[in-house]
Amino acid sequence: MPATQRTTLKAGQACGFDLAARGRLRICTPTAHQGGDFSFAGFDQAVTRNVNGWSRHRKPYVLFHLSTGMPMCDGNGRPVLELEQLHSKGAVDIMLPGCWRELYADGRLGCRELISAAIGIERAQLTGMASFFVRSRATDEYYDALSRPGIEAGDYLILRALRDVRVGVSACPDVELPGWSAGEVHVDRLNPASRTH
Repeated sequence: MPATQRTTLKAGQACGFDLAARGRLRICTPTAHQGGDFSFAGFDQAVTRNVNGWSRHRKPYVLFHLSTGMPMCDGNGRPVLELEQLHSKGAVDIMLPGCWRELYADGRLGCRELISAAIGIERAQLTGMASFFVRSRATDEYYDALSRPGIEAGDYLILRALRDVRVGVSACPDVELPGWSAGEVHVDRLNPASRTH
């Protein structure tokens, strides 16, 4: 029995993955060109930032990124998906809302449309997004999550389901971001018996 089942997403594509509790996905950039987003129905970015801030700092801090072992929560604060591993200089950002078609002069679908379609909900119902392989900087005036990330070929992250969930993963359609160009993302559904080191 194979350890993984691979789905390849080219820039501007997305797919939904049904995971049972303890199911895992590995998202990899094979050529260091492509980043993207992932989400699930009910993902609440604000609650997730605060839940993890309290857990790490015992204060109501708001975190910009997920670190290994941190959960993504729904609007009730229930953990749904966990960042199990991250092997990249690029972070998993939980600040950005994801792009949408009205932002593009050519009307291409953004990650919000791509992921909402992949998990079977309307765009307006997509309450949160997580962007992978990005780098941020913060000033007193703004938060910039799209600096050149310095990702490398083979960088990957692993998500683990904490309850049954459908996860949408997109390969970003934007080719104007620093350090990204059109490429592909590999999404591997990991066999429960497999281990990644």
